[in-house]
Amino acid sequence: MAENYQFQDEDVIAPEIYGRIGHPHETFAWLRANDPLREVAPEGFRPFRAVTRHADVVEIEKQPEIFASEPRPIIGPEVTQPEMREEVIAEIFQRLQDTPKLLEVLATAGEQGLIRSLVQMDPPDHPKYRALVQPWFKPSNIKRLDDRLNIIIRDILDDMMGDGSERQLDFAQDVAVWPPLKLITELLGVPEADEWRILKLTNELFAGDDPEMKRAGEDPLSIFETIKDLYNYFTELTEARRANPTEDLASYIANGRIEGEYLPYKELISYYTIVATAGHDTTRNAITGGLHALLTHPDQMQKLKDRIHDEEQVKLAVEEMIRWTTPVAQFSRTAMQDYELSGQQISKGDTLCLFYASANFDEEIFDAPFEFRVDRKPNRHLAFGTGPHQCLGLLLARLEMRIFFSQFIPRIEHLELAGEPDRLRASFVHGLKHMPIRYRLGPAG
Repeated sequence: MAENYQFQDEDVIAPEIYGRIGHPHETFAWLRANDPLREVAPEGFRPFRAVTRHADVVEIEKQPEIFASEPRPIIGPEVTQPEMREEVIAEIFQRLQDTPKLLEVLATAGEQGLIRSLVQMDPPDHPKYRALVQPWFKPSNIKRLDDRLNIIIRDILDDMMGDGSERQLDFAQDVAVWPPLKLITELLGVPEADEWRILKLTNELFAGDDPEMKRAGEDPLSIFETIKDLYNYFTELTEARRANPTEDLASYIANGRIEGEYLPYKELISYYTIVATAGHDTTRNAITGGLHALLTHPDQMQKLKDRIHDEEQVKLAVEEMIRWTTPVAQFSRTAMQDYELSGQQISKGDTLCLFYASANFDEEIFDAPFEFRVDRKPNRHLAFGTGPHQCLGLLLARLEMRIFFSQFIPRIEHLELAGEPDRLRASFVHGLKHMPIRYRLGPAG
């Protein structure tokens, strides 16, 4: 860490900083050493505490009765002036006037917004809603997807190989996106012709301040057009699956009941949204960032190549890629009571932002955390969170990455970066949005 570093509140959360350097590790290291629960108030954000140590993140996540997800599960910029809020709300109602059911949701949303998924929920709702699809993600079901994933990934790599000559492409956009996207849309029962739609809406939903991913560049309300499209698409899917149920995950959600009743409209659409988006966007970022780590650490690439047929070694490498990239940068919690955390007094109502990338490079937990090691063990990273909100799809993400790299690495005849990667300008779901590579692949073994 540079000795002359001067902390600025914006450093922890500003999307433009993430777009320029990725996770602000210098900032996090300074906070862990000097003020691990610092209260910050970056311009455009309501104040929050930056939680940067592994132990504190774990203590908070494992006590949902004290640290609640609602009403502020994610830290983002906010409109704070009352007169601006009224203008914004009026404009939103205008844009959504042709979708009366969505307008009804908006009218009763209050501070909660238009999406209420597992991420936003606390007990007693959270365990009930999570239980709806839990069986889909148990290990025996995930294992059955192994054969299908192998076929999906082999076809992607065959297409990538082409005629076997040297080629160039954007690995993030042309390759890494497809294994998780194709699998999650198949599981949901979304037609192949609509994969592009799910991809586009996901990019827009998680765009942060990235002008390339936003629907309308400088339009701050374009996110509501995205949400309208999500509502419309999944409303049609629900109607189809209720009329003609199938075995797919969409049927499971459409016909799911809690205490004998279908899910309320907002929670229903939000359920599809979280499955469709979290099911692929974060894994794409981990695959891209994982390959970048291998390319920039050639000794580790060679170590993995030498043991690529050792399943345990591949699993260790995947965990290190996930730690290294930490695609979900943060979630936040609200203190429901006064609480003492690591000797500091937390007041009821305080917002605490859990910075997972900081926790994943905590010197108290990880030996030489800034060394990328494909055989790192133990690896107690928190990229999937912990406690009751731990990522539902973590087994699926691990399987996708394990199969991808197990197939991809043996086929590499030549591989190098063909330019500087480009990062997402976003401080919620973060990663490389472009990574040009030059390569030559051989056929599958």
